Amino acid sequence: MAFDINNFIIDRPIRAIMSSSDTGDVLWSINQIEDPSISCASEATQAVDMLGSPIMEFERAKTATFSATNSLFDLGLAAAQFGTTKKVANASNKVTAPKFETLDVDGTTVTLSQTPTADITAIYVLKGDNTLGTKYVAGATASATEFVYDDVTKTITLPTSVTSGKVFVKYEYETENAVEVVNTAVNFPTAGQLVVEVLGCDVCNKSVLYYAYLIFPAAKLSSSVDLTFTTEGKHPFEISCFQDYCDYEKRLFSIVIPQA
Repeated sequence: MAFDINNFIIDRPIRAIMSSSDTGDVLWSINQIEDPSISCASEATQAVDMLGSPIMEFERAKTATFSATNSLFDLGLAAAQFGTTKKVANASNKVTAPKFETLDVDGTTVTLSQTPTADITAIYVLKGDNTLGTKYVAGATASATEFVYDDVTKTITLPTSVTSGKVFVKYEYETENAVEVVNTAVNFPTAGQLVVEVLGCDVCNKSVLYYAYLIFPAAKLSSSVDLTFTTEGKHPFEISCFQDYCDYEKRLFSIVIPQA
């Protein structure tokens, strides 16, 4: 008996994978998908008579858009939206990272935890409400208003007027233990094939689960995105689905549900 499903009950989306149309390499993937949807549209052209009354309408130029949100902020997806790739630092390919360091004053010196890429030119007393207080600048010798920074030992000799509390230092350092994504003004997302995996079952047999696949042969991720950096914030994305122009059927997308 042929495998046939008509009414399909959707449980949840499992994952989405964007691959290079050229090499098949995975460009990015996500597995925390919420609220996936496909919007289909077409342009209509009307034939009218001499009075402008519509006689017939012809549809042309079909389009499709896939949109969803990822439950978590995904660095790989963000890099793809920016038109770049996520950089994973290592010993030969380090990342320059900022450092906001708070140091307890217990004596005349404090020592930084990392090695700055440039000399420290300013430090601040930290107030009780964690805001920045008095600013002190670097000098040749420690005084009531100046400190001395030793780039060999990473040590700051504090101003003579700072004898207790906490000081705040902002600097940059290189690290091989970091990841980085960059959004530039000249890079844009790469087109490819998008496949979305969805779990569900036949309405007539709810005991067996099947995987449905939404296949978009010529998909382009939009670089327009609003990111909210809060606990409740989601990571939205939108993909324009173009026709596979060299395909005789000119497919925008297909839905495939195999039995196994």
